Amino acid sequence: MGLKWIDIDLDKGTLRVRRGRQRPKYEHGCGESCGRKAGYCPQRKQVRADTAETKSLAGRRTIGLPGQLVTLLRAHREEQDVDRANARDLWQEGGWVFTTATGGPLNPNTDYHQWKDLLKAAGLRDARLHDARHTAATVLLLLGSPSEP
Repeated sequence: MGLKWIDIDLDKGTLRVRRGRQRPKYEHGCGESCGRKAGYCPQRKQVRADTAETKSLAGRRTIGLPGQLVTLLRAHREEQDVDRANARDLWQEGGWVFTTATGGPLNPNTDYHQWKDLLKAAGLRDARLHDARHTAATVLLLLGSPSEP
């Protein structure tokens, strides 16, 4: 979810892993007068960066993408261009690959809940999204997708 379009070279079919998405952290913008938790304050202020660098040098790498995924990413970029045009002045340009309807970064908590719903709908056992990411990377390597350190 920390992917930005500058990390993807669709012509070469590669993706550079550089950062990960962090859960937002907020503080009150109202001086705690609203009576809510900071994350629900109408005037909340985000105090944590959207992303952080990967935890290790090994986490920063270039990964080869299968042709089918490059095709899907090209289509996704075209759909995002339509979303950008429809959102007009509401669009928050951040260069994110996966965004809200107005271009903002997705909240990792939302992704978590969508993942759990998908597993349930497919009749699969409960699993961590993080594990699926590692499985996908292993499958790509087994399929012979090139990877560079």
